Amino acid sequence: MAAPCSTFPFLAQSEFEGACQDLADRCTSAQNISWPAIRLLTKSDGTSLRITKYVDVPSPEAPALEELEDSQDEDPEALVRTKPQSSLQIDYDILLSPTYQVPILYFGLRWHNHGPLGLDEVYQYVVPEQYRQELKSVGVMGGISMGYHPDSGAPAFFVHPCNTANAMANIADAQSVTPGSYLLIWLGLVGHCVNLHVPRELFA
Repeated sequence: MAAPCSTFPFLAQSEFEGACQDLADRCTSAQNISWPAIRLLTKSDGTSLRITKYVDVPSPEAPALEELEDSQDEDPEALVRTKPQSSLQIDYDILLSPTYQVPILYFGLRWHNHGPLGLDEVYQYVVPEQYRQELKSVGVMGGISMGYHPDSGAPAFFVHPCNTANAMANIADAQSVTPGSYLLIWLGLVGHCVNLHVPRELFA
């Protein structure tokens, strides 16, 4: 049986890396999970985990439905069709915050053949409606902030980790939380706010 976290509600670097490896292994052995891709990224200064998802949303180039209806009025032979859909790619990167010593979730989103999208699109397409006001009201910048990705240096969104340790301490038992279960509990806390739900197969 794995040992409990040594610095709960925080997570040591070695424990975080072991938890990432464990989660990647679970995803590899599980069948039909809802995450299309998961990769363990190892660098000289640490390990991170990337989860990629695709969400069907209206294309930014698609004409609005009322525009299509207007064009049909002008041309009776025009076909009635709904707004086309396209896949929005979301890359979630899980790293360990050196400042807060807890996991931190960075993410970026883009459509095929389009550049990165902004915060308005994050709240529109990524954050479920029931969490939008809650995230916007957390702190001066809101629960979702924008900064530079620690590994790539590119602009990215992240869920601010300032309340993570308190949240973990309030819902988990320090004596029983292993690094692997810590990461799953944390993902359940943070992920559901940004459309990253933990597949139930990973709890088997």
